[in-house]
Amino acid sequence: MASRVVLAAAVVVLAVTFVASSVRAERAHAGQAAASQTQSEPLVELGRLLFWDPILSGDQDVACATCHHPDFAYADGRELSLGAGAVGLGPDRVDRSGGAIPGVKRNSQTILNVAFNGADDRRRGRGRRRAGNGFDGTPASVNQSAAPMFWDNRVRSLELQALEPLKALEEMRGTAYPEEAAVPAVVARLQVIPEYVARFEAAFGPDAGITADTLGQAIAAFERTLVAMDSPFDRFQAGDRNALTAQQRRGREAFEDARCDECHDGPMFSDFDLHAEGVGEHAAVAAPDEGDGRFRFRTPTLRNVALTAPYMHNGTLATLEDVLRFYDEGRSRNPNVSGARGRGGATARLDRDFQRVDDMSDREMADIVAFLGALTDTAFDRTIPARVPSGLSPGGRVGVR
Repeated sequence: MASRVVLAAAVVVLAVTFVASSVRAERAHAGQAAASQTQSEPLVELGRLLFWDPILSGDQDVACATCHHPDFAYADGRELSLGAGAVGLGPDRVDRSGGAIPGVKRNSQTILNVAFNGADDRRRGRGRRRAGNGFDGTPASVNQSAAPMFWDNRVRSLELQALEPLKALEEMRGTAYPEEAAVPAVVARLQVIPEYVARFEAAFGPDAGITADTLGQAIAAFERTLVAMDSPFDRFQAGDRNALTAQQRRGREAFEDARCDECHDGPMFSDFDLHAEGVGEHAAVAAPDEGDGRFRFRTPTLRNVALTAPYMHNGTLATLEDVLRFYDEGRSRNPNVSGARGRGGATARLDRDFQRVDDMSDREMADIVAFLGALTDTAFDRTIPARVPSGLSPGGRVGVR
């Protein structure tokens, strides 16, 4: 690297933040246990069944789990997801709508640890580290009502997020009904299934009923149990000095020297902020994806990142090495995002936090990739229900071509 100057104060704060959270991470799956205890087993199990039940989709052919499947670390392994009107699982999924339903324009993010979106999401001033906010490895320590969702942060809270795919043409709605009718139609379907009526009553009490609110709450309750916080890195931070290899320890240093932790910081390795980085447009998406309107997209978590290729908001970078080369290159690949002080014909400008990594060596790149692999915890819940109350196939049409 051309420079190995690291702000000591920043490193100290990062270490304190991680140690504080990782000491508690020995209760690694405490998030899952605590969520189940707080939210009740009937509520969590109801949410699991809804998550896997294709009755939530317009043509009853796709479920939440279709694009967030445990086989792909609760993503789908595709550049761009295929929802309604498609069949198959993950990279093998293909359109069967004859083009009537477009593909999703973005890459499916993992929902592992989505209960912790926004953890440490608080600035002490521009250009300084985020302050810890008491994160202890449980959903209760995160402001759930303010948790940012989707690549563009357009929705806050898991409860609201859970309902959005039901309304999206290309995700779950399909052409069965207009957007404004989607959630009421799903609620009406659930209300005539005796098992769901009984399960909602067991989860919420006899007077709550099946509504959009209770539907969103149930799915969110299940998603909060999908915790993977016992990686080799967490064990290293908790005191197991043998948890990381020598290469992974070098990779951590290179990661910090390259200032990757400017945005990938905190216990989730994300600042949860929006940044314009000039990622190239995907050839299969007809119109430029403007993100939040200024070509900005949220920093994704790096936890389990080794399991969730391809990368960036549109999956255009196939490997972690490709991602590092993109930052090493240090320029916009998007004609709509200017890297210069003046925008010229572009509509947005590279985020000033966008970091060019000077002359990354092959060894440094390999070391960083090894470190990112140390953020992997494979011991997450992979349960697939044998059946769902609608009688449809769990996960939708994922086992056929």
